[in-house]
Amino acid sequence: MARNFFVWFALAAILCSLTAISAKVSESKEFVLTLDHSNFTRFLTQHNFVVVKFYAPWCWHSQNLAPEYEKAASVLSNHHPPIILAKFDADDEANKYLAKQYRIRGYPTVKIFRNGGQLIQEYRDSRRADYIVEYLKEQISPASVEIKSAEDASGIIPQNKITILFYTRDLLSGLYCGSYREVFWRSIRTLMVQCGHGFK
Repeated sequence: MARNFFVWFALAAILCSLTAISAKVSESKEFVLTLDHSNFTRFLTQHNFVVVKFYAPWCWHSQNLAPEYEKAASVLSNHHPPIILAKFDADDEANKYLAKQYRIRGYPTVKIFRNGGQLIQEYRDSRRADYIVEYLKEQISPASVEIKSAEDASGIIPQNKITILFYTRDLLSGLYCGSYREVFWRSIRTLMVQCGHGFK
């Protein structure tokens, strides 16, 4: 009986150790990629959408942003497709010429690179992880979507946001058909209700 107890105790201790090791590994995993002068340009040209934080290790603002930026990178790594967040030490002597090329004048500076680095936009919104995540999700979302039914309209048209509906000539000429006409008017009603306007 004492021997069985010892075996069960040993197994429980091993299981607890493995769980603790697994938790440490998952906690230490970094989702923010590190770029420098040797891989920066090549990395940008290979990706369609990359967010880069230019920072200085000694900078207090850079240090404050680091955990929030890491949280955002963790969440966005699960996005489909994943949104890549990277960091670049702009104060490192070997990296300074690239920082100058991208006009980095303060730390941290966050820039969004699109189309292999051909389009560059500076991120100037909140430095909280949840805001970063929402902003970047909006940036990578399609600019327009096709609404084929009233159900689509209610799921796509965000509440309390401005939405523009565009109808093509083909659709408008088909409005005399019952199904198209019904979709058109149900979409308009849904939009008006969600914007807080009465519609009859």
